[in-house]
Amino acid sequence: MNEKEVVEKAIEYVNLFGYVKWHELKSIEFINEKSIWKVIFYAKQNESNEVIKYKLEVDNLSGDISNLQMIEN
Repeated sequence: MNEKEVVEKAIEYVNLFGYVKWHELKSIEFINEKSIWKVIFYAKQNESNEVIKYKLEVDNLSGDISNLQMIEN
């Protein structure tokens, strides 16, 4: 997977939840030892319009997404 594919997959995944919508990419990093992409981004809550920072991981080989977590600023 390349960086663009990872971001597109992450946006699609986040927007599926319904209570948040992807807002902005903060950073993306490939961690070679684990063969995963670490994506840090901002998402806007639908009800309050509050923007919150999150992170998730995308497996480079399978494309599976895991470890979606809210990050405190």
